[in-house]
Amino acid sequence: MWGLTVERLGDRRVRVTALAAAALGAALLGALTGGSSPYGLGQKGQRTAAPSASGGPTSVPAVAGTAATTQVFRPFTKGLLLGVYTGGQPLPEFDAQVGRAALTVAYVHWGAPVTYLAQLIATTIRRGAEPILEFEPGAFGRGTGQIAAGTGGSDPWLRQLGQTIRALGYPVAISFFPEMNGPWHKAWSSGPASYVRAFRHVHDVLAVQAGPLITWIWQPSAIHKDTPDPMPWWPGAGYVDVAAMDSYYYYEHDTFDTVFGQTIALIRRADPRVPVMIGETATGPLFGRQVAEINDLFAGIRRTGLIGLVWFNQFQHKPPYQFHQDWRLQDHPAALAGFRRWLAALAPLAQLRHGA
Repeated sequence: MWGLTVERLGDRRVRVTALAAAALGAALLGALTGGSSPYGLGQKGQRTAAPSASGGPTSVPAVAGTAATTQVFRPFTKGLLLGVYTGGQPLPEFDAQVGRAALTVAYVHWGAPVTYLAQLIATTIRRGAEPILEFEPGAFGRGTGQIAAGTGGSDPWLRQLGQTIRALGYPVAISFFPEMNGPWHKAWSSGPASYVRAFRHVHDVLAVQAGPLITWIWQPSAIHKDTPDPMPWWPGAGYVDVAAMDSYYYYEHDTFDTVFGQTIALIRRADPRVPVMIGETATGPLFGRQVAEINDLFAGIRRTGLIGLVWFNQFQHKPPYQFHQDWRLQDHPAALAGFRRWLAALAPLAQLRHGA
């Protein structure tokens, strides 16, 4: 396990589609640095201490050491892993304005041109971060049954991807069909048994080609309100390097424990040794509690010993507004200040080692 690379409702992600490879080039590099791309759409959707009397950021208590370690990831220095989906913003801008991210997310359709993915991986590494490829259905894999069987061009494409990763020699994190337990992805997973077979098959095929370079992320939606228990979709300890939960502070009285607590406990019961992180999250301005929720989020990460988080840093303001808010930290000065204060308190942040 060398590295780590890190979804959800509807329209929040960079989606990589299986379009003609001839349209690569400048559009590709634009997407990698925050611009638009014909292969992706940059979107998708998700979600305490009391705020200060002024409504501004509260102070962060002194922290002895960091809440998490990245020693399990050889390409990273020790520290808290900060990941981001930039929502189209160039990664260097996010690094300068918020904090230096060690992980970046790309939402990738199954069957996307491997030449495109090779450039995506290489360019992300050059930017100082490891890519998390979150795979979703596509031309060569509409569901887990087809992928488990390796039919419809799925296995040849998968082997080509593995050979490409090996040839590049860069660490990559792979998340197969994330939020598989969410009702919104029912058509993807075709039930727990089919999902587990597909996850194991994908793992085994890629392991032959590029095993040491890949970190395998199992990324369910956290049990939050009506979201089902994800553990029937658990592929087994031998197939998972990192467990990463997705969810947001969607509701007015959400806390770290109500959003993530139950899922953390279930994962650690299944495998006490697997590193756990938050695979996608954010807090928004809807209820006027954004700073308090950021305080609660980081306090929970520290208290439960998670290794890091991925922040969904995209402007999403459309119905239903509760689930599609403006998650961009730079649009909310108090929230940004509070977030940066926590990064300083939990320093050092993990960084991709030079030459990884």
